[in-house]
Amino acid sequence: LLLSDDYVRSTSEDARKGGVVALAACAIGLKKARENVPPVQECRDLILASVVHACQDHSQRVRYYATESLFNVVKVIPALAVQHFFILFEILRSLYADVDVDVRSGAELLDKKLKEVIVGAINSGSFTADACVPIFARFVHMRNKATKRLTLT
Repeated sequence: LLLSDDYVRSTSEDARKGGVVALAACAIGLKKARENVPPVQECRDLILASVVHACQDHSQRVRYYATESLFNVVKVIPALAVQHFFILFEILRSLYADVDVDVRSGAELLDKKLKEVIVGAINSGSFTADACVPIFARFVHMRNKATKRLTLT
């Protein structure tokens, strides 16, 4: 995707912020596309990977916009969130421990949406909670209170 290469990975902070917002808009546009078409799935995966990459940006503003964009991606393409839950959990863990209060508040909203999606997937049988236990067990003993709270809730 041009957005990923030219904007999300740009040296300009404003370009990176605009890139992640545009990627979320692309995800919204792909909401009604058929999932079983390989180019559509590849595009969705690329959008998620690029937004997740931006969540680790050195700029607090870019991380905030990336968190908001990730929320929108999870909201409109919940199957993608279920498929990549463990990656999203790792990113969410780092966002919860972020130094910026706006990023942390965005992480809380993302956390609520992700829980909603995962509970729905568990209820429909497309996700099992058993797969999460080893990961949650690893984080329950961490010293960071935000990470521990995320893991326990």
